[in-house]
Amino acid sequence: MKLTGKVALITNVSHFMGPAIAEEFCREGASVALHDRDESAMKPFALIADRLGRDVLLLSGDLSRSAEADAVVDAVVARFGRLDILINNNAHPPSGSPVERISDEAWREMQARLLDEPFYCLRAALRVMRPARRGKIVNMSSAAAFPGLANYAAYTAARAGINGLTRAVGREVARDGVQVNAIAQNYVENPTYFPPALTADPEKLQRIVKNIPAGRLARSEESARLAVYLASEDADFFVGQVIPFSGGWVTP
Repeated sequence: MKLTGKVALITNVSHFMGPAIAEEFCREGASVALHDRDESAMKPFALIADRLGRDVLLLSGDLSRSAEADAVVDAVVARFGRLDILINNNAHPPSGSPVERISDEAWREMQARLLDEPFYCLRAALRVMRPARRGKIVNMSSAAAFPGLANYAAYTAARAGINGLTRAVGREVARDGVQVNAIAQNYVENPTYFPPALTADPEKLQRIVKNIPAGRLARSEESARLAVYLASEDADFFVGQVIPFSGGWVTP
């Protein structure tokens, strides 16, 4: 198992890639600290961890507040004595709108969830990882940031921000034994962007699939296994990489 003996913090576990990543990390031997804004949403994932015999810690809080992000990381270290892996799993459903109609509130909310949250968590984690001279941070991002999506400026800007943060911080901390990378995905089954209610409709699915050179949606576990790889010691030479995972939809 690739992650035996490792401690991983996975944020927003009930959203986006959280469910698949939590299960794959448990299967690969990691002890997991699971975060969600909704405490009740974490219970199914705690049962999975327990079934697989993994230590689990459940944490809640609003990570767009820097003090709460610090508190979550401190709680992980207090429980396990270390933090080896941070999975910044951030999602916010994009709402299409011409740029001049984006409200201040909508812009701020998008940046708070997709850029502030992962930055605060990354910063808190590095305060632990850099002195220990080890650690892996994987930012779950979007391939939409590469071409830019018309009428989705707020979403595109936030995702481009985390991709740029990944590249900059990855280069900054590599000599300290910490690797920071991102998975920039699209067209992957997950409860936030491509839920079962959408993919079960043959007509809607056909309209989606026609845009994907690979001819299908990715299964959630495929992206989760890439996250496992980037979080493992096999990926020590990946530094500041933003890896497209979109079935050929974009190849930057």
